[in-house]
Amino acid sequence: MTAVHVGEWSGEEQRRHRRVPLGVPVECRAGQTALQGNAVNVSTSGLLIRTETPFPEDEEITVAFSLPGSARLIQCRAQVAHVVPNAFMGAEFLDLPPESSERIEKYIAAKTVTSDK
Repeated sequence: MTAVHVGEWSGEEQRRHRRVPLGVPVECRAGQTALQGNAVNVSTSGLLIRTETPFPEDEEITVAFSLPGSARLIQCRAQVAHVVPNAFMGAEFLDLPPESSERIEKYIAAKTVTSDK
């Protein structure tokens, strides 16, 4: 495991899935409340979203974003897995469609190859 420092949180890396930088806008909704954030990184299991107004931990939300170079929207339900107040929220995908999961896997593979060179 690798030590991780995000905002005020510092702990052991416990991710099971490889994450790569993303840097795209993401819309998050819970009921009638919507917020815009920036997807900092992505894996096939979720997103790290930079936002000053994160939803509460365990809140079920809908996320919508596009991968760089694609106009096709990825949209699914997610659960807020952790929050760093005024900074970030981690969202775990709940029902990511298989086609979207494949697109994310290909994006991660391409980024991994590029960053390994």
